Amino acid sequence: MSRKTPVLLWSLVALIAAGMIYLSSPSRENPSEPKQPLTTGANSESSDLIVDEHGRAFAEVPWEYLRDVDRFKLKDQNGDEFDSADLNGEVYAVSFFFATCPSFCLDLNKQLDQTNSALRGTDIRFLTLTVDPKNDTTEKLRTYANQFGAEPDRWAFLNGQRHQLEQVGEHTFDVPIDPETHTDNIFLVDKWGRYRDRFKWDQPYDMKRFVEVAKELAAETEPPFGKVIKTRNVMAGTVPDSNKIPWVRDFHLTERSGKPFFSRQLTGEVWIANFFFTMCPGVCPRQSRYVRDLQKRLGQSSPKMVSISTDSQTDTPEVLREYATNLEADDDNWLFLTGDPNFIKRIGVEFFKANADGGHHSSLLFVVDRWGEVRGEFDWEKASEETEMLALVEKLRAETRPPRPVDPPKPKLIDDQDADELDEDE
Repeated sequence: MSRKTPVLLWSLVALIAAGMIYLSSPSRENPSEPKQPLTTGANSESSDLIVDEHGRAFAEVPWEYLRDVDRFKLKDQNGDEFDSADLNGEVYAVSFFFATCPSFCLDLNKQLDQTNSALRGTDIRFLTLTVDPKNDTTEKLRTYANQFGAEPDRWAFLNGQRHQLEQVGEHTFDVPIDPETHTDNIFLVDKWGRYRDRFKWDQPYDMKRFVEVAKELAAETEPPFGKVIKTRNVMAGTVPDSNKIPWVRDFHLTERSGKPFFSRQLTGEVWIANFFFTMCPGVCPRQSRYVRDLQKRLGQSSPKMVSISTDSQTDTPEVLREYATNLEADDDNWLFLTGDPNFIKRIGVEFFKANADGGHHSSLLFVVDRWGEVRGEFDWEKASEETEMLALVEKLRAETRPPRPVDPPKPKLIDDQDADELDEDE
């Protein structure tokens, strides 16, 4: 063998190894081939996050699991009152900025200006909210908006009291209302008031996607019940900490089967709810028998019934299963729920707007529409109210748009002076 042969062989091995390393490097991965699903935090339990060819994570969740945007009232750049309820049936985009930001926010709004032009002829509104309410006066916002020829009926620059802005920013879109930490996201809300998607304004791919998605949403003529939505909304389908929910708009409990229940699962259906507990000796058993008989009388046209226990310590899923079995309750059309007793009390007061004990020992039935809003309450012990209740059910089944949102009732707070006066009265 020639003395040069080993050298050539080792050179060949080195070349092969180098080629393998090069071909297996990240830069050589096929960009059209999806990576492994990305799971982080709460999203890993509620939805699969898929990384696209640009390395961005998307969640695929049912449309019903997208968050509602609660009604908010602010002031626009002309000083006129802005009410988000007037946007019912319109697509709109939400962004955050502050007027004295010298570069980042200005570039954001330049991008929005270009996007607005690209969407000329598309039914969409743009809302730009300040994160510096103290300094961004109406006059400053008007001057700023005039740079872009922005008119409030198309592009509104909004300000208000800090707690009003925090309601929109922190509670809905998870954006701090603080000039030091403003966001580079633009948030898109569909015609039905659902936070549909989010986009990075400084990423051309994402803004191209924004234009495409905005046109798709503007073209929708009916809510996409049951449709799976691909979105970068990282909060879609997540379970929030019940202690941090400012107002109960939807709720998570446990079914008698032991499976988790989310009230959004009933989006698209009209349903009837009541409160009870299995050890109740009086009204609850009679109410449960009434519900059972009503479902039998209505047959296929019966709405789904939801019975929520106010005694979760006793009413475990096993106890509820036995209770439902004795009533011959339909597993699919009559749900029995239990959960944290303090949260259930809040559900009663805030979601169902029941009395202060959350509907405990109540003979009321609550009718909930297809959008998850309570639209009526009826006393099942009064025969005359049953006809009215069933007429409402049929009316709500025919709705194609959510109702105009209303302000939730605010609890009366007792200050020290009031407390002293109450003490004197006693």
